[in-house]
Amino acid sequence: MLKNTFLLMSLAMLSMSAMAQKTKLPPYPPMPVSKETKLITYEGVGKVDGKSSGELYDRAFEWVKTYYKNPMEKLRRQERDNGEMEVFARFPIFAYDKKGEKTSSQSGLIQYTLTLQFKDGRYKYVITDLNMKATSNPPIDGWLTDKENDPNADNHVYQLIDIDTELNALIKDMTHKIAAKADKAGDDW
Repeated sequence: MLKNTFLLMSLAMLSMSAMAQKTKLPPYPPMPVSKETKLITYEGVGKVDGKSSGELYDRAFEWVKTYYKNPMEKLRRQERDNGEMEVFARFPIFAYDKKGEKTSSQSGLIQYTLTLQFKDGRYKYVITDLNMKATSNPPIDGWLTDKENDPNADNHVYQLIDIDTELNALIKDMTHKIAAKADKAGDDW
């Protein structure tokens, strides 16, 4: 009897320690979803008084050249006269362990389209078409909408946080560079 009690207590303690190792998932990030398309869409309008659409286009083009590796490969459309530019890019996402720690194991690439439009004194950016690079490029929007039936929800919540962080950093860097004052006088290059 004592042996059975000891065995039951050991099993109970083992199962409790296993349960304690799995951390509580963080909340899903408040990613912006378009009312029209129902897809994850980051968008905004920036104002830069006194700058022509061409000047803003040139600033954005310079930003693209410094932000992305192989920028000419990323630029899908360049229409300075029409004030439009389109970038198709990707970045890696990583797997997470049961404790919620990011691993060094890359679990995929997230692709997105960044569209920029320019008018005198302002510009608009739209980041959309977020997909996991795969044979069929499945959209990641389902990770937000079908959490209960998602077999990878534990990983996806962390990955969505990473994606949201990455895209917000991109927007911050881009808007800062487009709005930045011109280089010091005397440097025409």
